[in-house]
Amino acid sequence: MRKNVLIFGHDYTTQFVDIFNQYTCFFPKEAYAVTVVYLTGEPNEAVQHRTMAEKVVFLNLPKKSVRGLKIKAIRQLLALTREQQFEIVICHRYKPTYIMMWVARFYKIPTLIAVMHELGTMSSYKRRLLIAGLAPKNMLFAGVSNAVRDDLRNDLWCVPKEHIITIYNMINVELTEPQFLIREDAREKLGLAKDAFVFGNLARLVKNKDHESLIKAFALIKPDCPNAKLVIMGVGDLADKLKQQVEDAGLVNDVLFTGFLPGGLRYMKAFDCFVLSSTQEAFGLVLLEAMIARLPVIATRVNGIPEVVADADVLVMPKDVLNLAANMKKIYLLSAQERAELGDKAYEHAEKNFSVARGKEKFWAIIDS
Repeated sequence: MRKNVLIFGHDYTTQFVDIFNQYTCFFPKEAYAVTVVYLTGEPNEAVQHRTMAEKVVFLNLPKKSVRGLKIKAIRQLLALTREQQFEIVICHRYKPTYIMMWVARFYKIPTLIAVMHELGTMSSYKRRLLIAGLAPKNMLFAGVSNAVRDDLRNDLWCVPKEHIITIYNMINVELTEPQFLIREDAREKLGLAKDAFVFGNLARLVKNKDHESLIKAFALIKPDCPNAKLVIMGVGDLADKLKQQVEDAGLVNDVLFTGFLPGGLRYMKAFDCFVLSSTQEAFGLVLLEAMIARLPVIATRVNGIPEVVADADVLVMPKDVLNLAANMKKIYLLSAQERAELGDKAYEHAEKNFSVARGKEKFWAIIDS
C-alpha cells in the first residue's frame, strides 16, 4: 500500500509550482502518492496540468480568511489529513506551516517539515512564540540555503539546532532546458540585434535587487563597450524610478525594460552574460536558470548566493559599482570561446550540485537519519 505525502504551499506562482514539482519528484510513484494543496488562488486548469502531483487541491481561501487564526484553513487541512493519513507533510512558507502545526496538535504526523524561502521569516516575536507553543518535537525546519538556516537558528531559540537544516532549492535540468528559446528566436522576440552583446537581468524591480547599481555599472562600461546592451526583465514598484535613471544617464537606446514576460526564463539564451546585483538574496533560483542556460554569471557575494555560485562564476560585493563594472567589462572583452567555457563550467556546477537527482539524494538522507 502506498504512503500518502502532502506538499502544502501558499499559492501557485510559477516559482512555487516548479519547487513543488521538484519535491514531487523525490517520491517514487510505486511507493508514494503525492497531494499538492494550494492555500490561496482559484482552481486553475493550467496550474493543475502543470502540477506533477497525483492530486491537486485548490482551497481557494480569500486573503481575509488566511489572516489571524486561520480557523477555516485549519479545519479543512485537518479533515484532509485525517482522510489521507499523510505520512510526510512538507510546508512551504510560514502560513502553511502555522496551519499544519495546529493540525499536528490533533493528528500525529510522522514527518513534518517546514521550508522557509526568505530571510527574516521568523524575526517576529509573535511567530517565535507560536513556534515555541505549537511545533511538535519531531518537526524539522529547513532553510533553502545555509544563510536562511542560520537565520532560523538565530531566531528559533525553542527549536534544537539539529532540527533546523538546509534543503536547497533545485532545478529540474531535463524540464528546464527544453523551455529555452534558441538565441536567435529569443533575440528576435526581444527586439535585440544579432550582433549586440547583451547583459541580462531577471528580477523584481524592488530595492533589494539593487538595479540602481547595475545601471550605474553599465553606464560606466558603455563608452568602452559600444556594442553592449542591458536587458532588465521584471516588474515592481521601482520601475518608473529606474527608467528615469536610465534616461538621465542617456542610455534609453541601450537599456531595455521588458516588463513582465510569461515564462521569463525562456529568453535566457538571448543574453551573453547574466548579472544579479542583489543586496539580499535567500537563494537566487534565477542563478540556476542562467547557469543551465550556459551563461557566464556575475552576482553579489551576499546571503545564499555564494552557496549557489561557489567558484563557478564571478562574485562581487553588493553596491560595489566599480568592481561590478570592471567584471562586466572583463566578460565583454572575452572571446566567444572563453565565454562558452565559463558557461559550460557554470552548467556543470549547477547540474552536479542542484539537480533534482542530487536534491532527492540529500532529502532522503535527512528523512532516513
